[in-house]
Amino acid sequence: MNQWLAVVLAVASALCLAVGTQQQGTAVADRVPGRLSPRALPALLRSPRWLLGLGLLGAGTALNVTALGLATVTVVQPIGVVALVVTTLLHARHRRLRINRRTWAAIGMCTAGGAVFVTCAVSATDPARTISRWAEHTVVLALVVLVCVLGTAALLFRGSLGGTFYVVGAGILYGFVAVLVRLTLTRIQGSTGGPLDDVNWAAVGVGAAAAVLGGWFVQSAFAGGPPDVVIAGLTVLDPMVGVLLGMLVLGEAADGFSVVTGVLMAVAGAVAIVGVAVLSQHHPEVLARRAAPAGPRPPAPGAPAADPAAPDRAALHRPGSHA
Repeated sequence: MNQWLAVVLAVASALCLAVGTQQQGTAVADRVPGRLSPRALPALLRSPRWLLGLGLLGAGTALNVTALGLATVTVVQPIGVVALVVTTLLHARHRRLRINRRTWAAIGMCTAGGAVFVTCAVSATDPARTISRWAEHTVVLALVVLVCVLGTAALLFRGSLGGTFYVVGAGILYGFVAVLVRLTLTRIQGSTGGPLDDVNWAAVGVGAAAAVLGGWFVQSAFAGGPPDVVIAGLTVLDPMVGVLLGMLVLGEAADGFSVVTGVLMAVAGAVAIVGVAVLSQHHPEVLARRAAPAGPRPPAPGAPAADPAAPDRAALHRPGSHA
């Protein structure tokens, strides 16, 4: 019963994340010309749309954490694919875009792959499995290395990194964060003394650092592409990382896990990845940017007029550029 309640909470979380992502994505794209830099933060903090998105993302995160307290990472994280459909519809309406057939096909592939993945995950995992300290330390150490590598790359090569790097980096980081949230909640629920006696504070600290870095990556990705393409990558990569860690490191695989189930999950994941690739190439806004002549991007409905002295966004997003 707890697992299905977790599914309901995860769906509610996905809806909050979808609306929040669309609001923040359009705010970043409208106010930040070119690549995101720390100097752009004051402008974003003055944007009601960006702040609304931040609040919704916070609510979605809280719901997701609650869901992770009731079910395994393998069950909860793949449900985020629901956010893709909602974000795509909201963004198309905001930008007055017509969703083409290939975009619908890509969304269908992501959604179908995610649905099959969730169905298999519910029956293939055992939330009652005890997680060893060795497994927890392994995840923490791996995340420390990952944060150092990705953070260093973002600092050294920020002038040449494209949106794909930021989406992939954020998806991997969030997958680890979800696992650490699950581990921390498990320690709190299973504590025999005070509720915080068994908490691994190193895991909390590393998870917080990874969440902050992942958040910056997401905002950077918003500056380089449509929010629905960004969230498509996140909702596919995040659960896959969580599932691999859950089954291979944390030992969440149930006794009844079979080769057939594993193959179905792998195929479903592959279908979802292909869907993301198709979406990133055939999204109507991506196609419009490719076809647009060099020059400033037209402002979105209700957005402030573009600064003539601002960098050329269209040139930045043409093939061969950083995106």
